[in-house]
Amino acid sequence: MTPRCYRFKLGAFNCMAVSDGKHVYHEPVEILFPEAPMDLLTRALKPHGYTPRHWPEWISDYTCLLVDTGTHRVLMDMGAGSLLPEAGKLVENLQRSGIDPGEIDLVVISHAHPDHLGGALFPNARFIIQHREWAFWNGAPELPRLSSELREVLIRSVNASLPQLTHGIELIDGDTQLLPGIKTVAAPGHTPGHMVVSITSQGRELLYTGDAILHPIHMEHPEWSAIVDVIPEEAEVTRRGLLARAAASDALLFCFHFPFPGLGRVRAKGDTWQWEPIPLPPSLGIR
Repeated sequence: MTPRCYRFKLGAFNCMAVSDGKHVYHEPVEILFPEAPMDLLTRALKPHGYTPRHWPEWISDYTCLLVDTGTHRVLMDMGAGSLLPEAGKLVENLQRSGIDPGEIDLVVISHAHPDHLGGALFPNARFIIQHREWAFWNGAPELPRLSSELREVLIRSVNASLPQLTHGIELIDGDTQLLPGIKTVAAPGHTPGHMVVSITSQGRELLYTGDAILHPIHMEHPEWSAIVDVIPEEAEVTRRGLLARAAASDALLFCFHFPFPGLGRVRAKGDTWQWEPIPLPPSLGIR
């Protein structure tokens, strides 16, 4: 049975990885590594059991993070809502774990792509998003790397979701302390106002990465940008800084699109990095 939730401790905080479901992406090389040199890509894919021409689909988990500080319940991202048939299970899985949506008082939105925007299904929460992100999607967003069809679908989905947040939204700029132990870190590139969340308690740190890193190979090759990275140069700078910070401090990383529960550490490997996932079973606690 596919695990729905994964409980763990970070210092004094009770945390839970909550599955929103998954999505199958076809032609993943064109999505994740469209500009990678073929010889290097072949070498990078081999340990994962694929070749560039024989990797028909990428099954991506969608996993959100809930942090209970003892005073506040904070949710990182809201999943895909009704966007995709095999996703949109966040609220259901929270309720299965005994968490009522009304108990969540803060939702941090890493960025406004529709698989993270879900819907304003948390009646007592305030919603945090970067001012730069809000302005980008509420303006006339330029997405020149996408096909016209994908661009229209993306903009239409965002336009349907953002207005739901209007009455509870709080716009922030740069790095911002939201609560004791919870701080946003500007991490632009994937989108102009993308942000990472740093969670710290009793000397331990977890970095919720949003979509700054989409696949473990992006740790080995941070220079390879996905087709959905709006500003590729900034995305690479963000990835390198984030990975160097996590490796140096032995911080946990939480990666939304990685195999559930999306938790692990990153180790320096020459001038790049290597992913070390935290193993299941779901009953295993992390101290």
